[in-house]
Amino acid sequence: MVKSREELTNKIMIAKVEKGLTWAQVANAVGQSKEWTTAACLGQMQMTKEQAEIVGKLFDLSEEGIAWLQTVPYKGSAGLPHDPLLYRLNEVILIVCKCFRL
Repeated sequence: MVKSREELTNKIMIAKVEKGLTWAQVANAVGQSKEWTTAACLGQMQMTKEQAEIVGKLFDLSEEGIAWLQTVPYKGSAGLPHDPLLYRLNEVILIVCKCFRL
């Protein structure tokens, strides 16, 4: 039973490693770019039913997992980045940009 997108992402990553698949191979099967497909599999994009079923077959996902791939994600929910440059860019967007809205 898949209870969250994070849990599904972990299952996908484990299956990807175990099966020796690349994101390019998954993208080719889905019919999208490697970047879009990677983001979708990592829980940051919403897939169509057809795309989710293809990914489900590639990674041996349950019907619940396939359903999660079709839900609208809460983007950027992974928390703050650990890379110093990305952290500072995030800080600019979240904190400094508030000044421009006032």
